[in-house]
Amino acid sequence: MQKHLSEDKQKLISKINQLDDQKVIDDLMRLLAVDFDDTIYLTNDVQKSAVAEAREALKSGKGISDSDVNQEIDEWLEK
Repeated sequence: MQKHLSEDKQKLISKINQLDDQKVIDDLMRLLAVDFDDTIYLTNDVQKSAVAEAREALKSGKGISDSDVNQEIDEWLEK
C-alpha cells in the first residue's frame, strides 16, 4: 500500500510540474490550503428536522442560486 501511495505522489508531482495554467495553479494552492475538518457533529431531532425541511425546499425549487445570493450580499455590502 505504501508503494502505491508513493507512486501516486510521484504522478501528482509530475503533473503539477507540467502545469502552465496560472488559474489551475491558483486553484490547487487554494485546495491545498484548506484545512479539512473531520469533526463529527451530533445533531438533535429539531436540527435534523430543520435540515430535512431545507433539503425538501431545495428539491422543490425554493432555494436561491449562488449568483443570486452573491448579488444580494454585494447589494447589502454597498449600503
